This record gives sequence, C-alpha cells and structure tokens, in this order.
Amino acid sequence: MFAVVGLSHHTAPIHVRERMALERDQIEALLKQLVAQPEIGEALVLSTCNRVEVMACAAPGVETDRLDQAVRSQLDVFAQALSPYLYRHLGAQGLKHLFRVACSLDSLVVGEPQILGQLKQALELAHEVGTVGANLRRATTHAIRTAKRVRTETALGVGQVSVPSVAVDLTRRIFGDLRGRKAALLGLGEMGQLVAKQLGGEGAQLIALGRQPEKVAALAQALGAAPRSMAELEATLLEVDVLVAMTSSHGFVVEYDSVARLVKQRRGRSLFFVDLSVPRNIDPRLDGLDDVFLYNIDDLSQIVHDTKSSRRGEADRAEQIVAEETRNFERAASAETVTPTVVALRRRLHGVLRSELGKSLRKLRHLTKDDQEALDRMLDAAVNKLLHTPTMRLREAASNPAEGERLEQFVGALTELFGLDGEEPVAARDSIPTRNSRGPSSPSGKPERRDSRTPSPAERPAGAPAERPAGERLGDAQ
Repeated sequence: MFAVVGLSHHTAPIHVRERMALERDQIEALLKQLVAQPEIGEALVLSTCNRVEVMACAAPGVETDRLDQAVRSQLDVFAQALSPYLYRHLGAQGLKHLFRVACSLDSLVVGEPQILGQLKQALELAHEVGTVGANLRRATTHAIRTAKRVRTETALGVGQVSVPSVAVDLTRRIFGDLRGRKAALLGLGEMGQLVAKQLGGEGAQLIALGRQPEKVAALAQALGAAPRSMAELEATLLEVDVLVAMTSSHGFVVEYDSVARLVKQRRGRSLFFVDLSVPRNIDPRLDGLDDVFLYNIDDLSQIVHDTKSSRRGEADRAEQIVAEETRNFERAASAETVTPTVVALRRRLHGVLRSELGKSLRKLRHLTKDDQEALDRMLDAAVNKLLHTPTMRLREAASNPAEGERLEQFVGALTELFGLDGEEPVAARDSIPTRNSRGPSSPSGKPERRDSRTPSPAERPAGAPAERPAGERLGDAQ
C-alpha cells in the first residue's frame, strides 16, 4: 500500500506552511521516526516552500487507515494542529499524485522546473538515511522518468516559467520599464540567482545582500550585482525600488520598525517587497505602511492563474501522459506480485524433474558428457515451455485490476495443488549435481556426499553432471 500525506499551497496558507518549513536535520529525524513506526515500511519526505509531503509504503499486512494515522502522528510531532490542512492520497491515487507533483502539474506555477530537482534530492536524502526501499525507489524513479517525458513531448516547460519569473513579472507590472530601477536581493540561493538573472535581463541595477561577505562577493560578481553586508540593509532600503527576499532564515530579516523609520526619508517614493521565503523573511505588517507594497508567495495567485490559462492545452496533454504512465507502473507492479508463485512453481517442477533425471543417469552409464548436458538442456527447455502459458496467465490477471478475484483463485490453486507453501522443495531434498558446480571438498579434494540419496563419486557414471543446488537457474524462463 502506497500513501501520500501532506499539505501544500492548495490546502494550507503560508502561516501554516512556514510552521512545517523543515531543515535537513529535521527531515532526517522525521524520516527515522517514520520508519520506526511498525506500520511504515518505507518513507520519503518532500519539503519545499509550497509543500511538505510524506510518501510512504506500508509494512506487510498494514491497512490503509493505519498507515495514514501513523504518518499523521509523526507530522504532529513537528507542528501541532495540522489535521485540518492535511490531505491524503492512497494506492493508485497516491501514485498519480506523485507523478503529477514530479511533472509540476500540482505546482503553484504549472510547468516550473525546480520541483523535479527537489524530488530527486528528497530521494537521495531518504536513500542516505536508509528509509527508502525497492518499492518507493521504483515509484519515484518512474515518476522522474515521466516528468522527463512530459518535458520532451509537451511545451509545458517552454519559457522556464517559475515562481521567480512570476515575481519578476509582477515587478514589471508595478514599475513598467525596469531599466534604471534598483533592486536588492536578500538571499542568493538557486531561486535568488534566478531572480537576479531575470531582473538583470530587464535592465535593473542589482544589489546583493548577505551574511557571508566572501560568498556574496563571488556570487554578486557572477550576477553583475554590487555586494553588500547585512549591516547595510537599512541604507540599501533608502535607495532601492524593490527588495526580493528568499533566504532560509527562520524569523523576520526585514522588520516593521526599521522600514517604518525609513518611509518618511524616502519622501513618497514607493518601496516594493516580494517575499518568496517560507518561513517569511519580511514582517507582513509592512503592507499597512504608506507607499509600501508587500507580496508574499501566496499573493502571486492571480498571475499564476493567468499562466495556467495560457498553458491549459499543454497541461492537459501532460495529464494524459501522467495517467498513461501511472497505469503502466501499476500493471508492472501488479505483475511483480505473482513472481514468488512463479518462482516457487518453477523450483518445484525443476526439482522433481532433476531428481528423476539423476536416478536415470545412475543407470545410463554409457552416456557421454555431451549426452548428459543435452538432457540437462532439454529439461530446462521443457520446464520453460510447460510454465510459459501459466506464467503469462498469472501476469495478465495481475496486470488487470478487474481480475483480482481470479488472480487469487489462480495463486491459491497452484499453491494448494503443488504444495508451494508446504515442505521444502523437492529439489532441495533430492537433487542431482549441476554440470557447472561442485560440492564442498573433503580433505582428499574430492566432493563429499551431500545426503544418502546422492551417489558417491564411485557410483556416479563417468561424466555425469555435478549436483545442482536447489533453485539453480530459476531465472531461465521469464
């Protein structure tokens, strides 16, 4: 059972999302706490400014509601009273949600490219912590491949639309021509650099502010900005027209009292703030000051709505790809569920036939080594042909959700008729040596007898194939 439990810009306003803004060490702790719950087998945490989601696979035998509650209980450890804002997507709907997130169909700005990199980083971190296994890794990897297909087959990402580009578009709407305008950048991470490049491309004069002078100086030089320290923040606010904030700081970096003192000195010149940070970097009370305009990431909704409208056709095509790839993944995953039955059946049939071949070879001493190997190959081919149709029927039933009852009947009948869940396979009790392997050596260097049914070297015909361990060559037939 697969589940996604979390919150996003769709369900939670920014004052709620900033309570769940997690640092790397907090994500690591959450991952460990998640898989420590007996209901959760695997977990991955995707944390961005617009969403915090736990993607989890249930431990064997755990039902949907228990998995959901186990995840919710751990999210409450980090922030209380989240329940009204949390959503859950279970099973097939959870997989579809994961694929839509990877393809940026659930993003604030549909088509933005950052989410795919963030999902990859989330998978890498879960791998490092040891909380992701084969099931979750397979699903996430398929989602990433689906996102690449969307990028290739649609124009959803044309123009590199993103939250930073929408912020710059909003700035352009406020001031018109940005040539000659001064813009301060508070934070030069990936998003800050994108904003800087776009503002610079519009002709704005850039000022980069930061707490690490050497790092700020290097990045500012690459971006064509003037570097300044945080101690120069108030002086900078006196001269700029725009300040865009996007740091990882917890707490306000731009405070109300500081800006209130500067308003009179600016003598009616408008000061425009864009706060792209979660948690917010700019005191929201600034929006009440004269000639001060403040927009946070949730205030970009109207521009985002316009963007969605212009890309509706491409988004519809991307949704079709997501639906198709989700079905493909479900079919492949369902087919895998019959693998243990197929393997057990193959092992049982191999074991019986090899046991009988071994008995025959004890009497057919005149056969050459080539003859015996030909018989061995014939046995393998016979098993492959005998099991081909049953294997295909099982996999067809597994790949069709409507065939669930029929699949259970198939698996139950095979298990009962062939004793697949009973005693150890015949091959393990009464087998013959393989032609490619040798048993453990005695002090004399000769293979030792494995059990009372296996002939000694003296009893075995010259050139007879060596003993085949139970389960050997199980991968021959697909």
